[in-house]
Amino acid sequence: MAQSQFAPSIFKEAVFFFRLPLILLVDMSKNWYFSPEKIVAQLEEDGALVAHVGDLSSFKLNQVAFEILQLLYEPQTLDGMVEQLCQTYDVDERECARFILPFLHELELAGWIVALAPDQNESSLHSRYLCLLKRALVNWIYPEHELQVNYLQSDRVARDRLTRSRYLRDISHVEAEKYAELLEKKRHGFVTVLSHTLIGLRRLNHLEYCARQIFAQGIPGDFFEAGVCQGGASIFLRALQVAFGEEQRKTWAADSFEGLPPATLPQDEGLDFTESNYPWLAFSQERVEEHFRRYELWSDHVRLVKGWFSETLPGLDCGLLSLLRLDADLYQSTMEVLTNLYDKVVPGGFVVVDDYGAFEACRLAIDDFRLERNIQAPLKWIDWSGVYWRKES
Repeated sequence: MAQSQFAPSIFKEAVFFFRLPLILLVDMSKNWYFSPEKIVAQLEEDGALVAHVGDLSSFKLNQVAFEILQLLYEPQTLDGMVEQLCQTYDVDERECARFILPFLHELELAGWIVALAPDQNESSLHSRYLCLLKRALVNWIYPEHELQVNYLQSDRVARDRLTRSRYLRDISHVEAEKYAELLEKKRHGFVTVLSHTLIGLRRLNHLEYCARQIFAQGIPGDFFEAGVCQGGASIFLRALQVAFGEEQRKTWAADSFEGLPPATLPQDEGLDFTESNYPWLAFSQERVEEHFRRYELWSDHVRLVKGWFSETLPGLDCGLLSLLRLDADLYQSTMEVLTNLYDKVVPGGFVVVDDYGAFEACRLAIDDFRLERNIQAPLKWIDWSGVYWRKES
């Protein structure tokens, strides 16, 4: 239901408010807005206290400003934010835009969001395609199928065919709480195995942010993912290259395609991600290639590198890299990727790590490597598990 509390004063109190020149407002309205870092919030009666992980200071935002910040969990344009806010508040679209833009400008100046100009050849179809692709990769389109599979594998299955069929038909409503929980997992990157990627919408959105920066700034180099599982993240990386006319770049995807190796180092003790224990982490090279083909993204510019990292990466001639994504889980595997590929990442390139917050072994490997190389570039959180940094000169 629309509420009438949306008013200019709401935004004036949220952040320092000032009027921008009209030409600047028009210019900003064309941008894509990204919030690449994880935000932690403490809810209060009149809004929320928000901060980035590790920050010593926080910002106090009122309810409307906090809702805008929540919208920025995903890539947004001004029109998209205005449309969503006007569905909640009784406010004119032009008035809404007039008060959102200065707030966005303040967030940008404070380093909370990044505004990226659209590609010169970009149309609304680009964003629609990428949005639909992300939802397909995490299986946001037919998530009830996962509930149906779980139901059919359980001991709760009704013997009567009609009862069983009706339950399966209505499962997203009958199991509404589980359905909502499943969508949250897909949004935030908690494991749901019946999808082409396990990393969730948030980390896919972040890859889009990285790619847009790389393309806009003319940073040379290919994209490389080490540890691909079903191939979903690599598929999205290739889609970004194709969508923005950067097809000449290659997408490299390295994996054993047999699961992870047995743990041999003390840092990996207790972790068993082998195929015999986690079969959902082991997809054959043929299956991953098939997934690329389903999305019509297979080409000579996609290179699958099969084998254990210790055997394939030391002599791999992959050239310069603008984006290196690690999803290796173990200390040993993570170290093997960094040791062999980090020097190929160009200045300004991105290093993205999937499991820093999920597994202590991965975190130790990243911390040890950064210490050994004296890497001073700040390590920033994407969500509860993913982190990234940009390579400095």
